[in-house]
Amino acid sequence: MSDTSFLPIDFVNRMEQDLGPDFHAFLRSYEESKISALRFNPIKADENAVSNIKEMLTGQVEWSPNGYYYDDEASRPGIHPYHHAGVYYIQDASAQLPVEMLAPKPGDFCLDLCAAPGGKSTQIAGYLKGEGILVSNEPMKNRAKILSENVERLGIRNAIVTSEYPDKLADTFPEYFDRIMVDAPCSGEGMFRKNHDACDEWSLESVEMCAERQAGILDCAYEMLIPGGRLCYSTCTFAKLEDEEAVAAFIERHPDMKLIEERRLWPHQVKGEGHYAALLEKLDSDNRAEECRESRAEIKLKKINKKEIAEYLDFIKGFSLRRSCQLQLTDEVEKSGLLLNDLLYLLPPHCPDFTGLHVLRGGLFLGTLKKNRFEPSHALALALSKDEVTNTFNLDKDSPEVENYLKGQSIYGEVDDGWVLITVDGYSLGWGKAVRGQIKNHYPKGLRNMG
Repeated sequence: MSDTSFLPIDFVNRMEQDLGPDFHAFLRSYEESKISALRFNPIKADENAVSNIKEMLTGQVEWSPNGYYYDDEASRPGIHPYHHAGVYYIQDASAQLPVEMLAPKPGDFCLDLCAAPGGKSTQIAGYLKGEGILVSNEPMKNRAKILSENVERLGIRNAIVTSEYPDKLADTFPEYFDRIMVDAPCSGEGMFRKNHDACDEWSLESVEMCAERQAGILDCAYEMLIPGGRLCYSTCTFAKLEDEEAVAAFIERHPDMKLIEERRLWPHQVKGEGHYAALLEKLDSDNRAEECRESRAEIKLKKINKKEIAEYLDFIKGFSLRRSCQLQLTDEVEKSGLLLNDLLYLLPPHCPDFTGLHVLRGGLFLGTLKKNRFEPSHALALALSKDEVTNTFNLDKDSPEVENYLKGQSIYGEVDDGWVLITVDGYSLGWGKAVRGQIKNHYPKGLRNMG
């Protein structure tokens, strides 16, 4: 018999009743070590990314084309330069399933309603390929900051990060989104093997409280889903009250919602933690989808004026971007540039009006306009590819210079004076500023590896 002394007795009794003959296999899974995985970021990773770190990987995740398992004891992917460069995102294998089911398409308007820390948002962004809009929302302010940092690290240009409760978003975006991800706050039963502390917060009453809260979140998501749109609801719990019964009750409240697919991942059956996902579609019986899409208003906030555009154009003319990238950014800024307190953002095309919402990241943060100069942001560095920049300096992932750069130290190399994009194996990592062969470090102080 497995050592399950850390598991709540009410949880064990309920699982025995629910699983029947599979119960003992389920308990034995708690004798096994947690299984770790990561997911490559198609926005940045190329065909070489997997082979470059193949010694870290132990196999591919069956349901996720970009997902791979790694040996937790033999590798430390969280401190690898590729992690800092946003080449991959560390994410449990089971947690990669819901977005694969949702399958957004380039150009879709997408919402991740409970998005922190950002695993599913960054996965959605990979599907969008820079087209369409992603609103990544997290009500808890401290968690929303982490979400925003992960959106930046993975080089996502078309995301708006907000921190609002679902009912306020529902009032702002009625029948607006083509795809909605609801990775709902839950009792966390699927994480018990990975995080024993989660057991201390669990009770039968907490399951009921979670189910009630999930119902409210789902109802808000319904209001924001366009007719013909799809919604994926997921949890990391085994409780039917939060999963199958929650979905059944949701459909009963909204008969125009149709269940397309429903899946469970059990830790004794797959390489991953416990997860549940249901894909639903809102029926479009009145053929209103196109009408709703046409009514999606673009942003009404004050755009940058001609004088400010001229300052920006002067910057990119003297900046180390290739001409094609200069022209593209110039055109995009003229159409969708937004200046907030000297911070210049590039909004996604057809950006929604987010007036009155708490926005942490309004599209791609380009940098700060200062007197007679423009200081590019770390977000811009991570969003650019090496082919978009003329002045680059590449570091090998195993070079000591990578560690020095991530610690905030200057590095040395033969580059032109001025801003230089530092890359690792060709993947953008951050900025430096070169003067006669010395590249002064501009890696953000809050991200530096001081170990």
